Amino acid sequence: MTGEPEPEPEPGEDGPRQHVGQGTAVLGDVKGDVNVHIAAAAQDAAAEKVVKPRFREGPYPEEDVAKRLRAFVEPPSFARAREVLARRRVLLLVGAAGTGAGTAAFALLRELPGETGRLIGLDPRDDPTGLEPKGKGRRYLVPWLSQDSAEALTEVALTALQDRLERAGAHLVVVAAPTLRLPAGTARWQIRHEPPLPAEVARAHLRTLGLSEDHLSLAAAHLGDPQVKAYLDGTRDPAAGTEVAEELKHVALGSRTLHEALLNLTRTAEDEATETLREARKDPAALALATSIALLEGQDRTVIARCAAALRPLLDPTPPEPPPAGPKGLAKAEPDVLGDDFTTRLDRVNADPLPRVVDSGSRYWYRYWVEPIAFRRRHQAETILSRLWLDHEGIAEAILHWLRKASTRYAPGLDYTAGQAIGRVLRRATGPDVLQRLEPLAESPERWRRRLVAYALNEAARDGLLAGAVRDQLWTWSRARNEHLRATVAETCAGGFGLVRPDRTLRMLDRLLDGPARSVVRRGVSLAIAVLLTEGQNAAAVTETLTRWMARPEKSGQRDYALGAAPQLLSDFLALDAGEPGPLLPLVRESLDDPKARSAVMDALLRAERSPHPGTRARATALVTALAATAGGRRGVRALLVARLRNQAGNGKLTEGNLA
Repeated sequence: MTGEPEPEPEPGEDGPRQHVGQGTAVLGDVKGDVNVHIAAAAQDAAAEKVVKPRFREGPYPEEDVAKRLRAFVEPPSFARAREVLARRRVLLLVGAAGTGAGTAAFALLRELPGETGRLIGLDPRDDPTGLEPKGKGRRYLVPWLSQDSAEALTEVALTALQDRLERAGAHLVVVAAPTLRLPAGTARWQIRHEPPLPAEVARAHLRTLGLSEDHLSLAAAHLGDPQVKAYLDGTRDPAAGTEVAEELKHVALGSRTLHEALLNLTRTAEDEATETLREARKDPAALALATSIALLEGQDRTVIARCAAALRPLLDPTPPEPPPAGPKGLAKAEPDVLGDDFTTRLDRVNADPLPRVVDSGSRYWYRYWVEPIAFRRRHQAETILSRLWLDHEGIAEAILHWLRKASTRYAPGLDYTAGQAIGRVLRRATGPDVLQRLEPLAESPERWRRRLVAYALNEAARDGLLAGAVRDQLWTWSRARNEHLRATVAETCAGGFGLVRPDRTLRMLDRLLDGPARSVVRRGVSLAIAVLLTEGQNAAAVTETLTRWMARPEKSGQRDYALGAAPQLLSDFLALDAGEPGPLLPLVRESLDDPKARSAVMDALLRAERSPHPGTRARATALVTALAATAGGRRGVRALLVARLRNQAGNGKLTEGNLA
């Protein structure tokens, strides 16, 4: 409904004309099909991609661990680390970031023989010697220990911890940077991580790039090229292996020659960034294009070009000077109205168009071609954007101004790409107000701008130190009166930040629902809960929280939300491979007892029993059986059983739930 008064019917040539205020009307004879596509409102369009966290403070899903280890190469120090961990139960793995120390820690814990416990992450700011193992066979990981926590690692404390872990059949791996000052008595628990050979890393990484067998064979063959071998043999940095694999992927796909790939490898991202900015320094159009690619690398050329055109007057508001007049008697040089083509402009800033692909993640019902644009060197975009944002006055303001402008159109993935790029820059920034510049975007009524901030904060929180600032900023915004600011908090929880500590996320969502919660906030909360439910291990905590919300006083924001969310949550939960439905029982009973929610919950449960998926049907039947066994005097459960019997009366079959 528009809220405007409906116009009176107007007389037409053949009678009165009708006005349709909402929906679709068809007048006349229709031959064939009528297809109606109802698009989402423009201000609701946004990316829904969830970026999983690298490290957690709680259980790691097995699929995340497996994905992280898919290109793992056993380093030379692995056997000694395995021996120390098996003998002493505690391992202090000393290695620099980017050398594979964190991945090696995951591999050590995952391969422990005879263990069935879960891999659990611990807060690196907490004292690990205070750990009290819960359950048998647990595997604990502390990523990148803080200096304050390191000072607690005395010989006496580690010996006591080793005894506790041995009694519980548990193990602990602590990853520490080489710059960390560890107490002298910890030497027997320490192993210095030695990175794997770059050539082995390149071979393993190639297998994860989604290449066909033919392309993979071609790329692997280039690893034997003398120049490629010389490059790999000249370094111990495993990142060099990843760089080689990425370049050989382009060679195998035909978008780059081997000579071009070798040129890219011999120049670092810093070198390329320096050359690009030197070329763009006196050319506002080139600077705008370089800034656009740095912000939106991987986006379609039309999005990059549109951003560059909008940034050009913001970066240099002075109009270009007309060409000087020629000497008297000579014809004036004719202006080049057409200018350089897009490929030439890309070459000027060391960027290239990548092979065209068909978009598969768009919000549109139709498919279309995309030609991504990228710099020639891996990490070049991050380096350029960081320099422009942090070292050159006015660039960051111009970018943020363009993102806030009402005339800036949304393109699929723009919020995800720009948000992650800005988040990586924020990790390099300094000062107490690093995150404050994002607030105007976080207050936007358009969802894609709020999602952009959410992606930026999720990326920034990957830095252990900055994660505390992100948490503090979100708690501050969660108390704001501005509903869009509070919705941004919920959107941020619907990502890796929310999955790091699900219990803390649920407390944040509870806070957001205090008082009246508009639909924009409720939608953000629903998205955050849906993301938590993508991991079955969070199902019990989510349903317990919603059950508590249902028990809140009438008209409270939490109760109103929980009653409305229960049917969808029930459907989502039963579709998950979440094991026994026990955690759902209190929530479903409360929902069935509420007249407002009863009908929708009953429909969701009965629909699950008719699902084509056997697992969903089995979980729904198990839930009905459990409800029937504890029905007692609950009117809602009895109403469910009666409705179920009526639905199945015609087929003559009684399921286990009916019999109960």
